[in-house]
Amino acid sequence: MFQGPKVGKPGLSRDIIDSSCSSNSSNASSNVNWHIPVESWDTHVHVFDPRYPYSPDRQYTPESALYDELLAFNDKLTVTNSTENIVLVQPSPYGTDNSLILDLLRNHSASQQDNLLRAISVIDPENVTDEELQEMNSLGVRGIRINTQGADSEETAKDLRKNITSAVERVRAFSNWKCQLLVSGISWDYIHDVVRDLPIPVIADHQGGMGGLTKLANGSTDVTAQPGFASLLDLAKRGKVFVKISALYRSSKLTEGGYDDVEQLVKTFAREVPQQLIWGSDWPHTGSNRSEATKYVPEPFRKVDDEAVLKNIRKWVGPELWHQMTVVTPGKIYI
Repeated sequence: MFQGPKVGKPGLSRDIIDSSCSSNSSNASSNVNWHIPVESWDTHVHVFDPRYPYSPDRQYTPESALYDELLAFNDKLTVTNSTENIVLVQPSPYGTDNSLILDLLRNHSASQQDNLLRAISVIDPENVTDEELQEMNSLGVRGIRINTQGADSEETAKDLRKNITSAVERVRAFSNWKCQLLVSGISWDYIHDVVRDLPIPVIADHQGGMGGLTKLANGSTDVTAQPGFASLLDLAKRGKVFVKISALYRSSKLTEGGYDDVEQLVKTFAREVPQQLIWGSDWPHTGSNRSEATKYVPEPFRKVDDEAVLKNIRKWVGPELWHQMTVVTPGKIYI
């Protein structure tokens, strides 16, 4: 298990400021421009179309969330009210059947839209063919996703470690691909050495599974002391992991507003690894509290105040890093 150093306080690196954001940060807390910049990337969205059958082994059944609805949502977030670049993430109800996201990539290419559309797939390493992987890459797939809650001990980590290495081995020929992980925070302690030695970078979904203040154990007020944090931060500092700031509700016990309890967590990432951050909306905000009895019953999406969330993130990281994590860094990752 990796034991990392205590978190320091290096200065925040500076990069390009988006022209739509004020360079005077003194007004940031009172009048935050929450819209995503021109040429930005929403790096985490899902589409659910009932015309494409869900896996019989799924853990939940989502309501419908169609591509046109996604575009309308994205339009409302932008400075120009026009769709920016989007990354479709294969959701777990579809299992390894990537038909929907691949069809959307094909249709987007044929329509010759100005914005870019990319995707992250889920594969069966033992059965996917080289030809299928090559087609995915040609269409705009830029990585694979391993969707699990992770591990909380060396024993339970064995399968996760094996899944990561076997999946990455199948796609290592694609140097522009990433391995996207949805795991619990503590998992990073048990997969640190595996991720460190992978031939492709990793994207850590949703704050890497770390908790905000309301999710810390025993009344702790130090987000850096939670299990797995030092391991994740070390990997990000090495350039092995990009941390996705997204779905703040998954790091919080709060049920509304902008999830203020996640501020310390986001600010720590912003201070320590600014070049390794990206942003995603997690639209359409899938739910939680699932059970075996209800997994085939369509569940409603969460009601999320996206404006409040964006205002908070933008305020916490400042205008320069906001541009970096929405435009510059994802523009390099998803080429």
